Amino acid sequence: MNLNNRVERIKAILDLLNQGYNLSTPSLVERFNISKKIIQTDFKDFILPLLPNETIYYDYSSKTYKAKNNFLSKTLFNSKELAIIAVLKNKSTDKYSDHDLKANVDKLFFKFEKELSNQLYSKSSVEKIDKFQNELIQLENAIENKNIVKCFYNNKYREIYPLKILNLEGYWYLIVFEPQDKKIKTFHLNTIKKIEVLNANYKFDKEIVKTFDNAITAYYKPENEPITVELFIDATVSRYFLRKPLNPTQRVIKKYDHGSLELEIIITDLMEIIPTIQRYIPFVGIITPDELKIEVKNNIDLYLKRFE
Repeated sequence: MNLNNRVERIKAILDLLNQGYNLSTPSLVERFNISKKIIQTDFKDFILPLLPNETIYYDYSSKTYKAKNNFLSKTLFNSKELAIIAVLKNKSTDKYSDHDLKANVDKLFFKFEKELSNQLYSKSSVEKIDKFQNELIQLENAIENKNIVKCFYNNKYREIYPLKILNLEGYWYLIVFEPQDKKIKTFHLNTIKKIEVLNANYKFDKEIVKTFDNAITAYYKPENEPITVELFIDATVSRYFLRKPLNPTQRVIKKYDHGSLELEIIITDLMEIIPTIQRYIPFVGIITPDELKIEVKNNIDLYLKRFE
């Protein structure tokens, strides 16, 4: 790292502040082997104006620079990106800049962060994120940095490893590993509260996390033995299964001249596929396994008993 480069130096300072360090000018002069004036300029002209609401501030009683706890977890930008933004915002204030450029630059970055969040998580056909957008950003950053998280979920406080954010059947979920009982679980994002991103990291098998790309619903259970399902798909609805496969394991095993199909798909729990089958009845039939046929038949029988 070249600490004579302003972007790299500001990045390093932001990382230290995010980790909870209280930074004095003399300590940074010694750490970075640069002048007092440069450090003071870094803070006055670049770092302190960077974030709103005194996220980073100077404490006169201790004569140190401080920051709100884990402030990087509450933005979609990482420390290097924020350092670049700080330099760009500063450039917009110099005497050669156009009138009102700084105000417009500030608005631009605010809009960019908001729009980035919407692009990642807002779709017209899925659960809106308005009520838990801040929590979602915190968790996304925790996943990227492999930070352990404390939160309140289902009436109890938990310490979890956040592994992946998924949209399943239109709802947002956080896939977690809970070390207390050593289980992988699926938390509905909208009900996760009081998130605290800890300055502690976890290690977890990346291959297990990747398997969640195969999840169809929140019933996905990576610890289970895989179940091979074969379905008959009538021509009336076959185009929907071809346009949007249920998961990456889906493959066509037979095509009929009139447009119907036989599909194979791998699941981990019968409830992963049952809602889809029931949604398309009578245009989807189960070839195998028999236990899946029985479950769907029981559901149909119960429905007819209740509502005939």
